Amino acid sequence: MMRFLAVGVLSLCAGASAFAGSAGLHSGKYEGLMLAVTPEHQVEGFYAEEMGEGVTRGCAFYLQGKPAALTTWLDAAYPGSVAPSADGVTLTVEQGREHPGCLSVLMPEIATGLDLTQTAAKPWIGLVTVSADKAYLLKTPGAKAAKRSYIVKRDVVGVLAFKDGWAQVEFINADDRAFTGWISQDQYSRLAAPAAPH
Repeated sequence: MMRFLAVGVLSLCAGASAFAGSAGLHSGKYEGLMLAVTPEHQVEGFYAEEMGEGVTRGCAFYLQGKPAALTTWLDAAYPGSVAPSADGVTLTVEQGREHPGCLSVLMPEIATGLDLTQTAAKPWIGLVTVSADKAYLLKTPGAKAAKRSYIVKRDVVGVLAFKDGWAQVEFINADDRAFTGWISQDQYSRLAAPAAPH
């Protein structure tokens, strides 16, 4: 009898550790990384960092997939991973500095594990990129856009909910102020990772 119990406990532990990868990850801002944990326990992210004053240099790329086997991309795709750490996450992309603009901005540690501290917890279930030139953040789906805040093409925003062809999104500006509202599905694009590199 004891032998059967031991086998049961071992199989429970194996199942728990397989799930721990996304279970320990939480949606939010981690310094330059926006990270969303989807209902399917995948992750979607956008990393953006700038250096310099006046003339700035920038590094930005998207990431998506299972936490332990992500695809990161902007022009080209490179494999990566994200894991929970004591005060945030560790992002690893061996070829991360090969993303456009990242060589002079991104720390070399990205290749072996860059620790990012959580700066804000968020209830995001995904990320989308604004595809419209201007998208007003509406109070409710289909509401009037009068005197509302708006977001512009290529902004990346966190998704709080999807409903009937609309997304309730949250935009965080450069001053870390958050703005929420609804945008229609013809105003945004879901993240779509290219085929994973071999």
